[in-house]
Amino acid sequence: MGVVLVLIVSLQCWTLAAEPSAHWTPDYTKVDLSTILTKEVLSENDYEILLKQSGLGRPVVDNLLATGNENMIYRMQNQFFTTPLLVREKNSPISKEEFVVDENGKYIAGTEMIALEDGDILITQNSLTFGWRNGHAAIVVDANKGKTLESAVLGENSGIQTIGKWEKYPSFLVFRLKDSSAEDRRTIAQEAVKRLSGVPYGFGVGIWTAKHPDNMLKETHCAHLVWEAYRQFGYDLDSNGGRLITPRSIADSPLLELKQVYGMNPDEL
Repeated sequence: MGVVLVLIVSLQCWTLAAEPSAHWTPDYTKVDLSTILTKEVLSENDYEILLKQSGLGRPVVDNLLATGNENMIYRMQNQFFTTPLLVREKNSPISKEEFVVDENGKYIAGTEMIALEDGDILITQNSLTFGWRNGHAAIVVDANKGKTLESAVLGENSGIQTIGKWEKYPSFLVFRLKDSSAEDRRTIAQEAVKRLSGVPYGFGVGIWTAKHPDNMLKETHCAHLVWEAYRQFGYDLDSNGGRLITPRSIADSPLLELKQVYGMNPDEL
């Protein structure tokens, strides 16, 4: 049975290897970061190097250095340069997700999400609907307890899920709202839980139904939920202004700053 399982996992991993968009590993040289990390003040070029070497954006780098956790940056660099094994599995009749696994096919974290805060926005490209790599999005509502609010899949209402699932995706992005306080972002997250929990999933919201109805929200989907959480407070995160909100249109929003990237090319964000 064990041999069969490994064979199945190997076949699935080979299939995904033919689709580079499932996970990207740096194709450039891994460099020694010690010279940068011993500086008193980092330059813009230093931050750019650290992002490309570890996947950590300026807010997270500053947090780790301020708390004396520069060793975590080296650890993240090693994980950033490691190519994981992957599987793709159905999570509904119309959709699939991709996860990192070990050699026995057990789900494992590809890397860690560092310095998460309430209100952070999570995006992955490892969700497919009808074969289309549409991605997935969520908002962190309790960073201390590792909780997110998500509209995850057709047939289920939006609700609380866990960060652990996100660390098992072969790729993800973490953003936060620019020029905002932690308290403001926490308030947005708390209000999202009150207003946007228990809403039925509807992938056509914005197309067949109003993007933002005048009355009670009757349906939502992953990116729409994140957009609606911030829209209530005057922030329109839909970068293209279209009727359909996607994880990509949120990721491209100029209102957000990147905290962490994994499994995706920073130069292409």
